[in-house]
Amino acid sequence: MSTIDHCLERLALLDRADRLLNEVRVYGQHGPIRETLAQHRLLLGEARRHLDSARSVGRPG
Repeated sequence: MSTIDHCLERLALLDRADRLLNEVRVYGQHGPIRETLAQHRLLLGEARRHLDSARSVGRPG
């Protein structure tokens, strides 16, 4: 994979993580608190996976 491909993949992963984090802020005001916290946990976990993937793109394995 070329350097440009690595950069594009990393940007896509960071963009996805950013969108997920925005959903937590925008849509987190609705519903019972337990369900809201569970939803936040899922979204933050997914965002973390995208950030970790972006961090590892292009690194020697």
